[in-house]
Amino acid sequence: MYNMIIEDERVLDAPIEVAREVPSPNLEFIDAEPDRFQNFMGKFRQIRNAETHYALRNALIDHLWEEYSNTE
Repeated sequence: MYNMIIEDERVLDAPIEVAREVPSPNLEFIDAEPDRFQNFMGKFRQIRNAETHYALRNALIDHLWEEYSNTE
């Protein structure tokens, strides 16, 4: 029944638009923060490093065990 409703609402004689004019976006590059981006990329590469990844994972596991262990 749902498909029937969609088919009934369809206009078969509607014109087909081939292309539209799209205005080009105005972009402004800011060179004021290259150090911030380089800092981000350094941390990103460090996390992508397998050795650092496993060290961070193990530290997180240890922290969670200490924080939520059932020691009463």
